[in-house]
Amino acid sequence: MARKRIIMNTQSEVLRLKDLGHSKALVARILKIDRATVRKYWNGPPLDSGPVEPLWTHQVDWDYLNSELKKASKKILYNELKVLNGLPSYQAFCEYLRKHKQVSQAEISIKIHRTPGTSIEVDYSGDGIQIINPATGEIYTGQLFVGTLSFSGYFYGEFTLTQKLEDFIGAHKNMFSFFGGVASFIVPDNCKTAILQNNKIDPIVHPTYQDMCTHYGIAVDPADPRSPKHKPNVENAIGMIQKEFFGLVRNRTFTSLIELNEVFRDWMIKKNNEVMKGRGQSRKQFFEQEKSSLRVLPENAYQLFYFKKAKVHPDCHFIHNKNYYSVPHQYVGKEIDIKFNEKEAHAYFETVLIASHPALKGSFHYSTNVAHYPEKKYVDMNYHLALCRREAEKIGENTQLLVEKILAQDRFPLKNLRKVQGILGLKNQLSREEMEYASEMAMEFNKMNYDRIKRFAKGYRPNKDTNMDLRPARQQELICLQGGIH
Repeated sequence: MARKRIIMNTQSEVLRLKDLGHSKALVARILKIDRATVRKYWNGPPLDSGPVEPLWTHQVDWDYLNSELKKASKKILYNELKVLNGLPSYQAFCEYLRKHKQVSQAEISIKIHRTPGTSIEVDYSGDGIQIINPATGEIYTGQLFVGTLSFSGYFYGEFTLTQKLEDFIGAHKNMFSFFGGVASFIVPDNCKTAILQNNKIDPIVHPTYQDMCTHYGIAVDPADPRSPKHKPNVENAIGMIQKEFFGLVRNRTFTSLIELNEVFRDWMIKKNNEVMKGRGQSRKQFFEQEKSSLRVLPENAYQLFYFKKAKVHPDCHFIHNKNYYSVPHQYVGKEIDIKFNEKEAHAYFETVLIASHPALKGSFHYSTNVAHYPEKKYVDMNYHLALCRREAEKIGENTQLLVEKILAQDRFPLKNLRKVQGILGLKNQLSREEMEYASEMAMEFNKMNYDRIKRFAKGYRPNKDTNMDLRPARQQELICLQGGIH
């Protein structure tokens, strides 16, 4: 029969009755326990030395093993030590290794109480699901994008072909549409399509990503580099998807991205409607509480724009995709920011919009707003026009006249400044005589452009010496006629 266990209160009571002056026999009767038990605890609880560890455990350097676990598996370490120390079974070794495991200092974690509509966390999963093209047999991987509302845990996900800017922005637009609104902040990972540089103090946001967030009225608050705990909700959602959905479809073959996203969307909706352990409600139910706190979406979805820098030429135009777009003359020589897509091109100087143009097709076309040119009195004294006139005068009369004719072709001489500069630049390739000849031909045939002038120059031939045209004189006496000399 198993010995009756003495609870801690009984042990304490033995000592208390002893202090009151009762004898061992009386204490045993009062507590209804035998005298041997009273004697056992009469002088305090017995010391429990615990089981004695085997001898081999004292021959093992447990600190060394703990450090080596970062480099090798327990099985490898066991096989290495077995020869030297005569270790017992692998299971016993693992048991004692766990007992001697170095425990790092526990981190203090504080539960964060989320406010509805405050933030959305977004990230790409580290792995994806393979898709096979049945026509070519090509296999590619669908990349998993996930966005999670921090308060409700309500999540959206989709698979994209890449993690490039176009797919990244498109996934955000679909996510905002799925939520039916936006939060105050968005917490992205530090991928280059979102954050160009993050020094934890003043992160540099990708201009297109910033432009999209400005359109939807949401502020960017990137997570610190290599700090997944700064976006725990999306990390948990990704882990759940990898464990459950990936396992669910592990033996299924997908033949298109559309098919994969349809299957995932059905699973996602069911998962959002499942009751969460420990919270008593589903993500969908919490989302219904949060939905009213989200900001309303703008009327139009965001249009993808790209950004680059350009410098304004003295003719008041900048170059974009081999075409020319005007800006006000005050910005000549300054570096500006260009926001563009296939339909529009906008110019900004220090975040201020200074010009907008429809995107031009083809190459070497102009989109000019005449209001961007300076007044005539400023044109007449324009440094760049005056410099071109002086350069033409140095070359020759024909070149000077050609430049004046080109500048007079339009009532805004600056419009042809770039053409004149290009023509005058031929002086580095052609001689003065070739430039003069080509200028004369260009005016004669009214073909006053860079390419034709260059072709005219190739036709130039220098004048030959007059003596070279005379035939050599022949002496009469040396001329022999048939039949003798007459």
